[in-house]
Amino acid sequence: MNGISYRCIIVLLLFSTSACTKEQHGASEVAQSSLPGEGRLQWQLPSRLQEISGLALTPDGRLFAVDDEQAIIYQIDYTSGRLVKAFAVGKPALRGDFEGIAYLDESLFLVTSGGTLFRFDEGDDGERVAYQKTETGLGEQCEIEGLAQDVKNGRLLLVCKDVHKKADVAALSIFIWRPGSRRVDIDDRIELPIEEILVHTQTEDFHPSGIAVDPLSGAILVVAARQRTVIELDQKGNFVNATMLSPAKWHMQAEGIEITAAGQLIISDEGGRSRAKLTVYAAPGMEMNTHNDQ
Repeated sequence: MNGISYRCIIVLLLFSTSACTKEQHGASEVAQSSLPGEGRLQWQLPSRLQEISGLALTPDGRLFAVDDEQAIIYQIDYTSGRLVKAFAVGKPALRGDFEGIAYLDESLFLVTSGGTLFRFDEGDDGERVAYQKTETGLGEQCEIEGLAQDVKNGRLLLVCKDVHKKADVAALSIFIWRPGSRRVDIDDRIELPIEEILVHTQTEDFHPSGIAVDPLSGAILVVAARQRTVIELDQKGNFVNATMLSPAKWHMQAEGIEITAAGQLIISDEGGRSRAKLTVYAAPGMEMNTHNDQ
């Protein structure tokens, strides 16, 4: 299978693994591998993030994550796996089936599987922040499974995992939410090129679990946990390429995906019966720091 042509995904392919394990400040470095100029680091996250379900990067490179069931936002140092801070949305913290987090126009956003969107400001460690709630109407169409900021176009992208039987749309799609709007226009969407995806991934189905937009190129990446696949689309939704996530021990259930301005790919996996993991892939030509100086 071809590697994704996008600037950093090629490092996903055919890595040899050398394992090392050490506990450090709330995170465990599970394993690491490196090729000349390329590499991969994976961290076990603290137990409170066992059901990590989404990732979001700020313009200044800070990584935020959300748990699947409670609106507690965690800032993670992805170079060490450490938790920097945590704050809650609502008092008490909102509960729901949260499936994605994004950062746009100096605000953070959460989305539920039913398409409810929450907007709020970043909080300090231990703080509880207020929020604005928007019913996008997408819950009538499909089960939402990912949220991403498209900074270049000033919009949020919401990806569907499954389409409801009585929906007005027939195909899996990426829907667009624009700041200032409420319900999403279901005609304002990018249909996933499922036939091409299935041919290139050699799978029988495709169910997205996360979405990200490259802040430089605008490429759209969609990860599917069940199929252990990442696909790349252009801004119009045209299929570009796809690749499988390498061994299952690295990616048991990939639910979050992000891309740094430097071209690093970050993927989070829910822990299931174990601890959640955060994997960082270096961009081609980038030397991965495979140790901690802290």
